[in-house]
Amino acid sequence: MKKKINLSKWVMIGLGVAFLSSCSQSIMDRINTNPDNPTTAASKFIVTDLETSTAFNIVGADLSFYASVYIEHEVGTYNQMWDAELRLTQPTASSTYDNAWVQLYANYKNAKIVIANCSTGGSEAGNNITKGVAEIFAAYNLAILTDMFGDVPYTQAADLTFPAAGSNFQPAIDKQQAVYQGIFAYLDQAITDLQGNDTAPTGSLGAQDLMFGGDKTRWLKFAYGLKARYTMHLLYRSTNQTQDLQNIIAWANKSFSSANEDAKYNVYQGYGTSASSPFAQFYFDRDYFSASQSFVDKLVARNDPRDSTLFMTAGWSLDKDPSKIYAAPNGTTAQLMDNYDMSIYSLAFMTPTDLQSYHELQFLKAEAFARLGNQDSAWVCLEKGVRSCIATKITALVNDVNSDPTVLMYNGGPLGSVAIPDSDVVKYLNTDVKPLFQANPLREVMVQKYLAFYGGEGEALEAYNDYRRLQAFGQASFITLDNPLDAQGKFPLRYSYGVSDVSANPNVATAYGNGQYVYTAPVWWAGGTN
Repeated sequence: MKKKINLSKWVMIGLGVAFLSSCSQSIMDRINTNPDNPTTAASKFIVTDLETSTAFNIVGADLSFYASVYIEHEVGTYNQMWDAELRLTQPTASSTYDNAWVQLYANYKNAKIVIANCSTGGSEAGNNITKGVAEIFAAYNLAILTDMFGDVPYTQAADLTFPAAGSNFQPAIDKQQAVYQGIFAYLDQAITDLQGNDTAPTGSLGAQDLMFGGDKTRWLKFAYGLKARYTMHLLYRSTNQTQDLQNIIAWANKSFSSANEDAKYNVYQGYGTSASSPFAQFYFDRDYFSASQSFVDKLVARNDPRDSTLFMTAGWSLDKDPSKIYAAPNGTTAQLMDNYDMSIYSLAFMTPTDLQSYHELQFLKAEAFARLGNQDSAWVCLEKGVRSCIATKITALVNDVNSDPTVLMYNGGPLGSVAIPDSDVVKYLNTDVKPLFQANPLREVMVQKYLAFYGGEGEALEAYNDYRRLQAFGQASFITLDNPLDAQGKFPLRYSYGVSDVSANPNVATAYGNGQYVYTAPVWWAGGTN
């Protein structure tokens, strides 16, 4: 007689083993997952990171700090900045700009992720405003990348399949002209998308947009302003300069109508009350900069009212007498801390980071009108640019350094800087600036733009771009730089590639060579070949 098999017992045992196995696997999955490091996030949260990283790691950080030395807004008087001032290893080393190099690509990839999420077939399809904002940041970071480094990995870079099998670990280098075609494509698509709405279930940007609070009109104006800026970058390469100059004016007119609409990242809103403006924090931690003699000389030569407002001693007392400013000599300075006078921007802990300003747009228009031969319109825009800069940027600076808790604590009270009355600005424009403008409109427009871009280093990159554009046109003498090393062929015409790719990507390593190309090879839009 055969023994009867109890199937139910074996079934239960099997189910129990499977249950224990699945529980064990589930537990292991949780153990190997960091809940504080999610692999996905709603796009609006990625946009917050894009804004913060672009302002803090790119516009307000190393790239601008070095540019401020090269175009003599500041003099580097200690450590890396002194090294850059004297053109030692910093301008050519692949390690100098590596942090920014890596972050630019991280920002670009994050922008591409948002664009993919919000495109047709994506997880947030229908969030067109969010997509448009990401397209602006893709263009913005790409522009800084190629403006500083020239030809760069682009079409194969920021691979969204990474690190899956088949990802491109060594992307090819694209020509700068191709990168700029991509930049304008992003901006044009952003202008289209920003006329839509955010309709995906994840919701609109809202408070996650630290710059404009999700206001698509402001973002649309920013996109047009960037089209004006980048078209001016390419002017030397233009095949129809008259048309491009007219386009610059038209696009600037579609952008910010006042300084209240500036594209800026407010340090206390974005970074939090315990954080600081990147430039002020860098000075406070490192003390690497001092007042630039050539910059002070330009102010004094024009009787510019900013010369009694912008500088202080190493002991934090205001320099009210311009003739007594103890500025550092450009290119021949000693390596010293707490010696020379310095910019009061060094104490402007609450100053926002400028991504684009109303006064920049006025100077773009002024240059365009001047190049078109329309002096009257150029003067109107120049006047608006100078008055807006002093009325907003300088006044905010003065309020900052007189009320900041750090200044009050260490200085025993406010710095004592005072806002410049508009009547003084009008007098300055009519008495000192206008004769210079009438003698050479384009030259004075570029000098006044150079002066306006001083401070906090949010606009130092554009000052550096302007100077290199003028070099291409044979007009570099408009802005006198005094570092004697420049005359010896030691003005950095571009930045050196980052060591992260020099050491890992043969395409970048070949382009880098020994780094000396930074002194001999302008970027394409400034007259070079790459």
